[in-house]
Amino acid sequence: MIIFYGFIREFNHFNKDMIALQHIKNDLNTIGYWFTSDMHSAKPYAIGTETVFEKSDTEFWEDGEPKVVQIDKKVHGFVYKVFINEPNLKVYQSDSVDSVDSLDLFMQERDKYCDYLGANKRNLTWKDKAILLNKEEANMKFRKSLLTQGYEGFIIRSTKQHNNVTDLYCIFSEDFLQIVDVLSADDIQS
Repeated sequence: MIIFYGFIREFNHFNKDMIALQHIKNDLNTIGYWFTSDMHSAKPYAIGTETVFEKSDTEFWEDGEPKVVQIDKKVHGFVYKVFINEPNLKVYQSDSVDSVDSLDLFMQERDKYCDYLGANKRNLTWKDKAILLNKEEANMKFRKSLLTQGYEGFIIRSTKQHNNVTDLYCIFSEDFLQIVDVLSADDIQS
């Protein structure tokens, strides 16, 4: 199976340090490696900013030397075409016509492990946009629960990401991941 991974830096293989650097909404990045089912949905994850230090063209010290300033530079990274060899994945898919979608099914299951900060309301969920107090612990317990059930990751079917509808994949270990091709984000037409 081929899936896609957007990242602002170029690399040759996946490693655990990359998990925390992913830009995934709702404090989900530390669960595992996140992928999309199509390259266009992965492209926004390959665009971001990085902090760089440069000599200023406009700010100088008293002796005339340029100051070194910190700036956020826009970065267009890469989309990785990745092969996974059919790991056992839990599927979150909504077949109902009511308001519960696939992402909601997944988030409801993860919320069992989450502690949210909020006043005047008990039993907060991700929909309340409250502050998650235990991101690392909640993600670790959720991942451990799925691993105990024999899953090596999960799929969230047909979810909206950056104006596209895609399947989201979360894979727990880099052992299943083989990079097939690396494409510049600039080369992918939106």
